[in-house]
Amino acid sequence: MERLTGLLRLPDDIISQILQYSPSYSTLLSTLLTTKSFYRVFQAHPNSILHAINFREIGPSYPLSLRRVRYMAPVLDCEDADRLLAQAVSTDVICDFPITREERKEMKEMEDKVTQLEDLFSFRYLDRTSVSSQLTPEESWRFRRALHHLTLYTCEFPISRYPYIEENDRFTETEIQVQVRQENRRRITFLSDFSAEELLEISAVLFFLEELGVYVFSRTGLDGIRAIAIPAGPEILLACHYCISDHPIRQHVKDIEKIVAYHPFLESYIWTPLLEVLKQREFREETESDYFPWNFISNRIHQSDTQCHQCKDELGFDVWTRKTWTPLATRYRQSIYLPHRAYTITSVCLSMKDRLMLNGLESEYLRTAIGNFENDDYLTRILGDIYDYDLKLDAFADWDKDDLLCEDCFERFLTEHLHLWIRYNRSLEGEIAKDCPYGYRCKLQGRYDPTAGKASIRGFLKEHQESFNHLCAPIAQDTQDVALLIHEYSVANQVVIDLSSV
Repeated sequence: MERLTGLLRLPDDIISQILQYSPSYSTLLSTLLTTKSFYRVFQAHPNSILHAINFREIGPSYPLSLRRVRYMAPVLDCEDADRLLAQAVSTDVICDFPITREERKEMKEMEDKVTQLEDLFSFRYLDRTSVSSQLTPEESWRFRRALHHLTLYTCEFPISRYPYIEENDRFTETEIQVQVRQENRRRITFLSDFSAEELLEISAVLFFLEELGVYVFSRTGLDGIRAIAIPAGPEILLACHYCISDHPIRQHVKDIEKIVAYHPFLESYIWTPLLEVLKQREFREETESDYFPWNFISNRIHQSDTQCHQCKDELGFDVWTRKTWTPLATRYRQSIYLPHRAYTITSVCLSMKDRLMLNGLESEYLRTAIGNFENDDYLTRILGDIYDYDLKLDAFADWDKDDLLCEDCFERFLTEHLHLWIRYNRSLEGEIAKDCPYGYRCKLQGRYDPTAGKASIRGFLKEHQESFNHLCAPIAQDTQDVALLIHEYSVANQVVIDLSSV
């Protein structure tokens, strides 16, 4: 009780500091319930205390994040094309107003997306072996500051601000050019509020997002969609990346087919005004051979490890190596319909070679085996065993677990060796059945369902799969005569089997 009395006698400024260092809102609430004097101090300075807690939760970019949240809402419906963010209230003034629960939730969601983009940036340019950001705190701050500034720009000049323009008699080419020049002047005015250092950081993030756009939209059938990826906003581009689809940007942008075909206001959307401001600042572009635009975020980037170690194709944003097998396989990817893992247990089973994926016996064995692994590290366990126990085929003798592989090469390696891993594990449990001459290409590897009808078919397939090992390469030179095998089985067991059922 003596200690509590001592706390009650603390000066108000000390109590305020204690409250500001609360690690979370729940801790703050518990502290306020301790004594009325704490609650009295909180009532006197609620904004500063809440902002301090939010700053620790979100990080140094909290003021920028709050500015974005409080700026975005009115802009989306704003029709005043001359209103600029530069004329809006400053970040300091914005932070003077109490933060609402909805704003706090929106900021946390926003910062989660910023973190995901930072992870991608670090994985792509800095450390190919870690799917989590390896940027230093200072580098992370530069990236996040640039991304927030860029997003503010896309909020000030959103695609929705520019209605689709028909090339008709209403607008002559000269009139359109005049409007474009006026808009560029507004953009230059907006960007002029940033320092040269901040503009260069924005340019680094722009290069990153453009490369991500090339990677994401490389398979889309709509030409020119990459040109509107930046105007659509970084968060939309991130959604497309996790969807592996252009569906989010199509939902976000109306008349997208017309816009990508012709829209003068979106040509050189940010590069032209940004370079103009840098020119006014008398900035000279670096010419050293080892210079990269991303060095404005981190000078540790040297563009190494850009090719797959096997096929030599350019590596994108998914690089498979020993330290990324499990993180990349088990992360959730947001499809158009629902989230799914890149490599689920089911999809691993479908990676088995040739017709083995249809082998109910082996599929069930694999599903059970990898389902027992903790922390969903089944790919790490499988591939680790293949390398550690020398299960590799001769064609892969020079492959190493630390190789950086593209997804095609990774999938090829997994498919060619998965059955060997299953066979190795089966051998540890006891004797393996004799090899089927047709191995993993055997046509009698259909699934059998004990609850279904046609018991004769189930019995035929089950007996064959249990009698022979199919985890091997085929050695038979002739074509497998399924009809003959079925005939022999039906005669021996006095059953009639419909060939169309097999």
